[in-house]
Amino acid sequence: MSDFVSPPAAGQQLGRAWVLLADAYQADQVESELRAEGWQVDVRVSRMQHLLLELHCEPTPPDVLVCGLAFDDGDAFRLMRLLAGDSRAPALYFTGRHQLAVLKSAVTMADACKLRVAGCAEQPVAAGHIARTLREYRRDTKVEPQPVPPELTESTLRAMLEQGRLQAWLQAQLRLDSREVVGVETLMRGVAEDGSVLKPEHLVPALRRHGLLDAATLAMVRQTSAFLVGCLEEGLPLSGSVNASLHSLSDPGFCSELTQIVQASGLDPSWLTLEISEHDTVADLPTLIENTARIRLLGFNLSIDDFGSAASSLQQLAQLPFSELKIDRSFVTRVDADPTKQLIVSACAQLARGLGLRIVAEGVETLAEMRTVEAAGCTEVQGYLQGEPMTMDAMRQWLRSLNELRVPLDDMPFKG
Repeated sequence: MSDFVSPPAAGQQLGRAWVLLADAYQADQVESELRAEGWQVDVRVSRMQHLLLELHCEPTPPDVLVCGLAFDDGDAFRLMRLLAGDSRAPALYFTGRHQLAVLKSAVTMADACKLRVAGCAEQPVAAGHIARTLREYRRDTKVEPQPVPPELTESTLRAMLEQGRLQAWLQAQLRLDSREVVGVETLMRGVAEDGSVLKPEHLVPALRRHGLLDAATLAMVRQTSAFLVGCLEEGLPLSGSVNASLHSLSDPGFCSELTQIVQASGLDPSWLTLEISEHDTVADLPTLIENTARIRLLGFNLSIDDFGSAASSLQQLAQLPFSELKIDRSFVTRVDADPTKQLIVSACAQLARGLGLRIVAEGVETLAEMRTVEAAGCTEVQGYLQGEPMTMDAMRQWLRSLNELRVPLDDMPFKG
């Protein structure tokens, strides 16, 4: 069938879908199934340049684009380069007669280009599979415009620090063998003057830009230490984790003040873990090794965060005295349905065991994911399955409500 643009169908529709497939037979089948499922298909093309022209001329872009990987005038990877960072770009669903590894590479590149992905399927697929998957995607995806927070000035950030509006929110960490809460990770939140809550992705770059990240990190350590001391006094034995940059830990002054804060709180340093993102880089490697080793000698724990998400993982493991490894959430999301991710998580767990490290899976949101990472050898999990980050008061009340800190996740209706 030749390229066409049809008028919108009448009546209520599930959403708007466009089709970019070089195979005419496959395009016929996909279009028919999408229409039967309730999608409005008003553009179907076989060439990348035709699609780009339609997107340029269309005031309202489609919700999804069913896309092959190869076209007569290009491929999906080139298309993603051209759409990269465009907030108007539709969510992409990749399909074709290619190896699944190639389709997964397309999904990974879409994520790197900050494009939404609705899914992928290796042809041939069962009749109606793509349309049903897109219906579920549409049902589960809430597209709400997010307000852009104002630029954070140095004076605004200093006011947050001085007025206690830079707060430590907490997310629980669960030990898998006992389903028991054994720790909390501190996640920085800022409270603006209007009461709105600012997240780390907005706070941290501004704090770093204005030279206030060390002060903010020490504020998180101070609040977390006080919380943990209070929990221990109530008979709630919890450890805590605070994110710290490699740059901060390479500064002797920062490490000295960190130690003084924890000692002044009365907390034994062994209850506190400092998490380092593997994305961080540092120029003064000897000083970093010296300071992190000294911190470990004082009793603190050290965790490599987001493990596997950058090329420096193994190098950092070999150089720094870590006690914990946290697997990046990108390997945990839908791990139960992805054999490749299962192998990666299992390999990370085996590596951690061989090095004598605790192994934590981040971003666990379903029971299926939790059971999969448990079978792979992870000892602890963290994620929305146990609960969203919450204020210290809310966390304290939730912990008090538990029976011996055990979370009855296995009694929940199956989610996943």
